[in-house]
Amino acid sequence: MLVITFGFPNCNNAKQSIPTEPVWAVQLIANEKSFPVVEKIEQIFIKRLRERGNIEVSKSKNLPLKIVFKIEEGVGKEGFSITDGKNGEVTITGNDERGLLYGVGKLLRISEYTSGGFKVGRWRGTSVPQKKIRGIYWATHFYNYYQNAPIEELEHYVEDLGLWGYNNIKVWYDMHHFTSFSDTVAVGFRERIAAIMKAARAIEMGVSFTMIANEAYANDPECWRAVPGAGRGAVYPEDICPNKPRALAHALKLRGEFFDWCRQFNPEYITVWPYDPGGCASAGCQPWGSNGFLKAARAVADLAGEKIPDTRIILSTWMFDSTEWSGLQQQLPDVNKWMDMLMVEKIPGAEKKHKGFFTNLPDTVTAIGFPEISMYNSFPWGGFGANPFPHKLLQQWKEVKNLSAGGFPYSEGIFDDINKITYAQMYWDKNVDIDQVLKEYIRYELGVAATDSVLKVIHTLEQNHHLRWWPGKLEGIKLTLDWFPSKNVKPQEDPGAEDAFQIAERTDANMLPWAKENWRWRILYIRAMLDAELKVNGGTPTSKCYQGFCELLKLYHCDGKTDPVVKPPLSASDYKSMPACE
Repeated sequence: MLVITFGFPNCNNAKQSIPTEPVWAVQLIANEKSFPVVEKIEQIFIKRLRERGNIEVSKSKNLPLKIVFKIEEGVGKEGFSITDGKNGEVTITGNDERGLLYGVGKLLRISEYTSGGFKVGRWRGTSVPQKKIRGIYWATHFYNYYQNAPIEELEHYVEDLGLWGYNNIKVWYDMHHFTSFSDTVAVGFRERIAAIMKAARAIEMGVSFTMIANEAYANDPECWRAVPGAGRGAVYPEDICPNKPRALAHALKLRGEFFDWCRQFNPEYITVWPYDPGGCASAGCQPWGSNGFLKAARAVADLAGEKIPDTRIILSTWMFDSTEWSGLQQQLPDVNKWMDMLMVEKIPGAEKKHKGFFTNLPDTVTAIGFPEISMYNSFPWGGFGANPFPHKLLQQWKEVKNLSAGGFPYSEGIFDDINKITYAQMYWDKNVDIDQVLKEYIRYELGVAATDSVLKVIHTLEQNHHLRWWPGKLEGIKLTLDWFPSKNVKPQEDPGAEDAFQIAERTDANMLPWAKENWRWRILYIRAMLDAELKVNGGTPTSKCYQGFCELLKLYHCDGKTDPVVKPPLSASDYKSMPACE
């Protein structure tokens, strides 16, 4: 058992009670040798306190507030309890190592970080997650934040998401970018993935991988390539046709190389993907989702079972049409023999698409989701800072919460952080109070104890979340897929935008230095500023807007390779006129 104590010197031996005032000094006591994961959780706890006020950590002072870390079965799988004990103790009991991590996260969130130090939160009780699969998918491509940020930032972010309740992180080894497994760029990319995986495993967080059923490397023979015409979403020419002679065998050889490499991380899940990218229009493969895709996916699943026996297969149905849905349903008895879960999430803005599919699944099929939290009603994604739409996500969740076992929200960067947290807590408690979650977020991540004012800002930003466009400046920007969904949209009224930014300015003026400089606050503040500035200027950016865009570029670690779809909306001429953006 580990004992961590907080507080100030106590000069007498009287029975201690939990301090009601903020404290600065922190004492850490380890009563026995810890397991590596518990030691890592302890380090994270100490690091987060230091980040939020440089609170002193001591192992010698006898201080009145004692926080006890304990692991004891009986709470419920991955659950925790926070209770008061004798002599001022606050005990966090995890049912297991993950439960302890989540309990520590809860205590951090309910506490306050003030100019006077750390004030421990008063919530007490037991909490056990309701959904088994609480994953997050990091889209490691487009030279976005996940592909460009320093490894230390990514490791820190993995820990942050673990503290909020996520239990799995998934990435994609996007083969079409590379010429072969030994390509030096591919080797470097795998090293980045490995760092993310190691950070997750260090806190007992599971890891997973997505792979396209028929993807291949750029230098693979063209004679094996898929017949174009069946793709949906992103389409890359490197995909292969599984019905061409020796093509599938070659694709499995490539998968085998990757499975041999990733086995070291003991991945919990391998998700096999149909479209965006993927697909083949050959007669032998159509309809792809219920024909060629299932053939390739079955082969990948069998190979994964040989190479990584403990992994489980998630079959994605992303972008299936009604014919493919019907075909898959007819084959479910056989498909269910080699897959473990079916990914069937609907996307925001298309709530009626395939409505009722969840309810048509047999009890033998475990359904999970793939909610989109980055792109909805916005372009470029993250280009205007934070994109919170938690209540939109809540409405989406209500349709499937009693049928879904959880899921993996799709993320393109840090700008959707509030949306990530929304899903983490909805997966934890399917009936959670979202505004209460947001208040914990504001208190812990932004350091604002008076949460109502910032909560109002978030509500206004969600209300005014929409596509933006201004003529001239954005024209000519080269996108990977030559796609600009916001083109020619008209300015909207954005009610309350000025008031929201005034609240943000007042809040910013009174924030503690650690919170004021925090990227979470900066992307929220910049978004509020952009909404207000664009409104008063008829939808066209001002010089202040361009300063905000430049700051976002730096926060996202954009470089010359970053695709315009995941960075602020600046044209080539903008970059030339603003050296600070380079």
